[in-house]
Amino acid sequence: MKVSLIFPKLPETSTFIGTVKEAEKYTEEKIEFFGFPPMGILYLATYLSKNNYDVSILDQFARGYSVERTLRWIKEENPDVLGFSTITTAGTGIISAEISRRVKEEINPNIKILFGNYHATFNDRRILEKYPFIDACIRGEGEQTLLEIAQKVEKDQSFEGIKGLTYRDNGRIIRNDDRPQIENLDILPFPDRSLLGNIEYKNEVEGLELSVGKFTSAASSRGCAFQCSFCSSSMFWGKWRPRSPENIVEELSLLESQGYKNLQWVDDNFTISKKRLLNLSNLIRKEKLDFNWMAEGRVTQSSKELLNAMKQAGCKILSFGVESGSQRLLDWYNKKITINQIYDAVKNSKKVGIDLILANFIVGAPIETREEIIETLNFSLKLDIDFPQFHILGIIPGNWIWDQMVKEKKINPDESWEVGTAVLPIPLSELIYRIRQAHIKFMRRPSYISRQIIKTAKSRYRQRAILQNFKNVERWDIWNTWKPFWG
Repeated sequence: MKVSLIFPKLPETSTFIGTVKEAEKYTEEKIEFFGFPPMGILYLATYLSKNNYDVSILDQFARGYSVERTLRWIKEENPDVLGFSTITTAGTGIISAEISRRVKEEINPNIKILFGNYHATFNDRRILEKYPFIDACIRGEGEQTLLEIAQKVEKDQSFEGIKGLTYRDNGRIIRNDDRPQIENLDILPFPDRSLLGNIEYKNEVEGLELSVGKFTSAASSRGCAFQCSFCSSSMFWGKWRPRSPENIVEELSLLESQGYKNLQWVDDNFTISKKRLLNLSNLIRKEKLDFNWMAEGRVTQSSKELLNAMKQAGCKILSFGVESGSQRLLDWYNKKITINQIYDAVKNSKKVGIDLILANFIVGAPIETREEIIETLNFSLKLDIDFPQFHILGIIPGNWIWDQMVKEKKINPDESWEVGTAVLPIPLSELIYRIRQAHIKFMRRPSYISRQIIKTAKSRYRQRAILQNFKNVERWDIWNTWKPFWG
């Protein structure tokens, strides 16, 4: 019994995200990929492996495999079950569907093909209605659901009764009950990163490689306690559930023994619980674990006490979800933060000595005025951050804004569900131009450049990162880089 899982690459072109540039470099010994390991399918594969199933993973995105090369990989693996991790904004459901069709037509019509992740959770019926060669969609958390599917396939049984699954049965689409969440995440085995093979993942910001040493990612929790209107996390994961600090430190000790030095926490909100994070930071220091790590924080959980503890435990890069310089937009996004709290979070991060402070901004909301867009872009210049990251608002199934725009008949869900869309208040060409100009203006300010020089002189981490980037000078794009859509 064999299960193969694929993290698909982005299509070459998409309705909104534009042309996708290949990010990987090849050698015979390894593949260098500037991106994160796919933690979702790593958890799934490890969970199946621990339950004595033969499992393989293809990170098609990192390897850059074409459809033809991916089909050859599937034929070589010869799985009984083939699963795809699909994300709406990336358009990976489309390329996964194309691969699935050819698998059924050219390799083996009896392979059970599954879709999972956000795209499958919120578009399960649409996927099965449009693509008759896809057998089922896993909704939400997938470990236990996928295990039960493997058990059913092994016994040649139907998918009846498998919670968290929408499936096809004799031409009918059946949507089983939702699956209860895994309350205690500590029961999950640590992801076996060796399943990814000879891919060397690397972390970057603005084209600069910041993984000083061997890099991976990890998750200390699932979900988010907040319900920002542009985000699907709370609807996908349900309530926020943390791993225990002891369990996290046990995984960190394992990673250290495997040579990892750099870590990206992929939590939707790493700083959500001050008490838990203080405890975790103390344990990391107690165990003398030496990692450089990056996390996403919330401005309302940014006291100097907490940030200093994080700094002492290895936090080098902290990214805040600032989103807007307009309080009206922040309220519409249901961020539950204020402009003053944003200033305070950045100020506290600087005071405790966080090496790199990032801020994410969203522009292009349907209710946003041109003046508010300009206000947000100018707001980035007022914050004492190291890099701004600008995004155009993507509207996708699974968030409140999608539901609201459908209700107001501003988008047609039948036309936009596969890749998402945008309802822009100004022309896209103007919005892109304003973002690019704001980014260039931010980076080329003499005061900004002088502050960066001074900050680098005081930071051993920044110095090491800059030195290693001289070998990757062709990747530098600090003047023009910005990330369209969710990017």
